[in-house]
Amino acid sequence: MTSEPATASTGDPRGRTGVTALARRAVRFEAGSWRSLARWLLRRPDLAPGDTPFPYRGPLLAPMLVMTGLSVLEVVALDLLLPWPGLRLVLLVVGVWGTIMMLGMLAAVTVHPHAAGPSGLRIRHGTSLDVHIGWDAVAGVRHVRRSRPGSRSVQTDGGQLFVLVGGQTAVEIELARPVIVALPGDRSAEVTTVCLYADDSRGLVSAVRASLRSSEP
Repeated sequence: MTSEPATASTGDPRGRTGVTALARRAVRFEAGSWRSLARWLLRRPDLAPGDTPFPYRGPLLAPMLVMTGLSVLEVVALDLLLPWPGLRLVLLVVGVWGTIMMLGMLAAVTVHPHAAGPSGLRIRHGTSLDVHIGWDAVAGVRHVRRSRPGSRSVQTDGGQLFVLVGGQTAVEIELARPVIVALPGDRSAEVTTVCLYADDSRGLVSAVRASLRSSEP
């Protein structure tokens, strides 16, 4: 009776790849949060010379401040109520880190606004999305409000890119040609329309139209 040669188990490479990608995104998120906090404290928004900023944090501000306040209260309450010093220290560290990350998310959407500048339009969502579209690739823009379901802030659907805030957009940008854009999660998509939200959506529409007129030959 002969025995079959043993083969070494290689595991699930797709699983390892998924874990690695998730860890890489987590590191990028935390690094981006710290950089955003530094810019916020120094009052240095991420803008190029000549850029006009268009914030989009309006619908996010109140809930994020409430969540940050609750996080601070939780840290204080646990520190006062728990009788075990070691556990209190661990939860204090975790709680403070969570509060800082919450502030980092608020800082990210504050210092990375949409921007209309000499070279084109920058469409952002915190540190997770930064799409630059030159004026030669923009065919038109209009003010139109839309709502979409789902928890993702950045969505694609049939050549349309949706950059949502509070599940809604207010500006639709029609592109003159398909443009490949980098998306969160190391993805990309070819889009012909971009729908986004801005606190001053009519001001953004006016700025885009003015830039398109000035860039005409």
